[in-house]
Amino acid sequence: MSLRRLITVKSVQRTLFFIFGTALSISSLGQDDMFDMLGEEEEPTVYTTATFKGSRVINLQSTEMPSAGVGQFIILHRFGAINDEPLYNFFGLDVASVRLSFDYSINDYINFGLGRSSGTKVYDGWVKAKLLRQSSGARNMPISLLYYGSVNVNTSKFNDDYDHYFSERVSYVNQVIVGKKFNESFSMELVPTVVHFNVRDTREQPNTLFGLGAGGRLKLTNRVAITADYMLQLPQKNTRLVNGVETAYNNSFSIGVDIETGGHVFQLHLTNSRAISDPNWMMNTPGNWFDGDIFFGFNISRVFTLRRPEQPEAPTF
Repeated sequence: MSLRRLITVKSVQRTLFFIFGTALSISSLGQDDMFDMLGEEEEPTVYTTATFKGSRVINLQSTEMPSAGVGQFIILHRFGAINDEPLYNFFGLDVASVRLSFDYSINDYINFGLGRSSGTKVYDGWVKAKLLRQSSGARNMPISLLYYGSVNVNTSKFNDDYDHYFSERVSYVNQVIVGKKFNESFSMELVPTVVHFNVRDTREQPNTLFGLGAGGRLKLTNRVAITADYMLQLPQKNTRLVNGVETAYNNSFSIGVDIETGGHVFQLHLTNSRAISDPNWMMNTPGNWFDGDIFFGFNISRVFTLRRPEQPEAPTF
């Protein structure tokens, strides 16, 4: 064999060895990547829970609603003003207002209910829909977003002898609830609000009124929390007649304590809003904290499981 031919054969051998070695390396790397992919688990989505303890902060609707198939009965009780003949009215006990309501969630996203409030004898129906849920993980959503809307019918008697249409008794509420649980102890929400009354109290008062609600919760223990809510009426001529003089309504402010006891949530609070029905506490609050127009009250709620969620069938082999 000539020297030139020997060199050629060795060159071919080295080339084949290099190609074979490279192929083995690529195959090994590919197997490692595949095993790494198989070993990685998909990051789950973790939804935030218990932003607030109940479906109401105090007066204001919260980001919470009962789970699918669960009904909720709420009693809202509000005594008279503390400064209104306190001994004669036993610090407001003799002139109390009461609201009863029941709501039900057909799934985890839609809730509807009915209620009745004393005083102005308002019957109302509402729907609450969860549009976004605060979550982390695979799906990161920094806030919860809900819609709340109610139709309210005032059934109290008119103070005149004129004939009135049914539509004059009706008012409407539309809200967008934007809430966030910042940590295990603190939650907050902002609630842009539109209220429409078919009938005005005065000529200067517009039929449609705008407000911005705010609510917060500060958790003290696993069962006790401090809550507060506020309804700011945006600049508008929202007035009532007091002795023939147009007088502006006040913004509603409430502060309270939430106590959880098993299936109940017990809320004790102080507020300048005597009215309990949606449109009235939001826009028709005559009380002033600085004048002593303070009303003590409580809310108590109880949930009932009316329809249990379907359990997945066990696999058969």
